[in-house]
Amino acid sequence: MRHGELVSLAWEDIDLKAGTITIRRNYTKLGEFTLPKTEASTNRVVHLIQPAISVLKNQAEMTRLGKQYNIKVQLREYGRSVNHECTFVFNPQVVRKSEQVGFVYKVDSVGDSWETAIKRAGIRHRKAYQSRHTYACWSLSAGANPSFIASQMGHASAQMVFNVYGAWMTDSNAEQIAMLNQKLTDYVPMMPHSHQSDTRGLLKSVS
Repeated sequence: MRHGELVSLAWEDIDLKAGTITIRRNYTKLGEFTLPKTEASTNRVVHLIQPAISVLKNQAEMTRLGKQYNIKVQLREYGRSVNHECTFVFNPQVVRKSEQVGFVYKVDSVGDSWETAIKRAGIRHRKAYQSRHTYACWSLSAGANPSFIASQMGHASAQMVFNVYGAWMTDSNAEQIAMLNQKLTDYVPMMPHSHQSDTRGLLKSVS
């Protein structure tokens, strides 16, 4: 998910039972709610891995029963908008009750929190946005279909995944060959013995 999609995420977008998130909106640095970046990003369904589901279940204890806001989401057509009912998953008012804060985090707050976390963990610096690239690389390494990865990240096609991660994918050629060897051994049916014998006899007669 992009940062603007993350801070504007609402419980109305999440189905924990199905393990999915539907990306319906984005929050900009100008403080406006809009549709996600591209058509491919809009209303895409993100399938959650188990650790993400567990984290959201913990977060639900803090914000699921919070206040629901009626927000205006700008459409792509100039001057048009639609209203969304949103109970925000990440609401700064939950942790800053004594301060005058809004009901949604600023987009830059994601990067700020990320930098604080990696410093405490002693991890080499990298931008928060690179976590999207890490997700794509790990998914490819695990053997996920590039078309599936593209749909999860909001890219229009698998070609975008190849264009961005093509250089990395060549590094995994050995792993891909090993995987193919294993899969082909498991799934390709062996030729019947009698047919093999007939084939050898045919080859001898031809030679």
